[in-house]
Amino acid sequence: MDDGVLAGVRVLEIGGGVPAAFATRWMAGFGADVVRTESAREQLTVDEAVYLLAGKRRVRTDAGTVGRLARAADIVVEDRKPGTMARVGLDPETLRSQKPALTVVSITPYGQTGPYAEFEATNITAFAMGGIMSLTGMHQREPLVTGGGQALYLGGLNAFGAAVTSYLGSLIQGEGDWIDISLQECMAGMLELYGPRGAYEGVASVRSGNHVRAAWGLYPCADGFAGVCALERQIPALFAVIGDPELEEERFRNPLERPNHDDELQAKLYAWFGERTKAEILELGARYKVPFGAVQTPNDLLANETLRERGFFDEVATANGTARVPGRPFLGLPWKAGALHEPGANTAMVVRDWLGEER
Repeated sequence: MDDGVLAGVRVLEIGGGVPAAFATRWMAGFGADVVRTESAREQLTVDEAVYLLAGKRRVRTDAGTVGRLARAADIVVEDRKPGTMARVGLDPETLRSQKPALTVVSITPYGQTGPYAEFEATNITAFAMGGIMSLTGMHQREPLVTGGGQALYLGGLNAFGAAVTSYLGSLIQGEGDWIDISLQECMAGMLELYGPRGAYEGVASVRSGNHVRAAWGLYPCADGFAGVCALERQIPALFAVIGDPELEEERFRNPLERPNHDDELQAKLYAWFGERTKAEILELGARYKVPFGAVQTPNDLLANETLRERGFFDEVATANGTARVPGRPFLGLPWKAGALHEPGANTAMVVRDWLGEER
């Protein structure tokens, strides 16, 4: 347990894009021995590599050795195009017939089969095809994609959960699985009520930009952006903090009347937020139990005392110095940051440790 809940678990990462790297980055953090096979063409940026590859052993070797490493592993995670593994002698079904307890997780844009299986995709196209763009942006304009690589990272997160669940099942039943993760399906699962409503009621979602409604939206403030997500039971506290006497009137207090005056309430919130800093807004939220939030910049997050106290950031040793990156997702379980190794630096050690061979 001191070495992590996944200590002793062997994980092989094949493919090397963000989805596979993110899934196995969590496994490495929780103690697994993660080995990454390096491709001829690197798929990660320098910054992505620092974040996603820390704590992993990196090998460069031939396809035959990769196959033997796969059979020596407990979990294999790959994010290549459908059929690629089979073409290089690593067909997941064949691997599992040779080692039934093995868990193989394949992450692709649209799954292993189906009409889109062979389509190319990027983060933005997987984001759009998953339906999320039906919710992002103002309804008068084109839809937008959120910052970062949400579709790619969400695919990796789902792969992590599925892989660990399957591995636990293999410990109990002696049987692993081949898990097919589609980035499109991962994004579609984020739609909450908007997906079922569109599918079964035929009601298209209306993109609302920064505001679902006045009391549920994002506003510019004195030093950036902040917002509020107030449920009906929290409206009285919100109005008390704003302190505008007009908010005591029936048109704002009555939840059935309020939607008819949403533009007026939104204008009051624009004025209130614009006069205050993010820190002031957050302090008022904590004091009066109002669900305020603030848009944090990277520098804000690095200086955040709560994250620092919780040990959220990892210090990763690289050839160019120490980098600070997001680390443990929650407290309570051992977590290790690890160093960033050079491509192929651990080949001989891994072959010896996993295969008992000298290189």
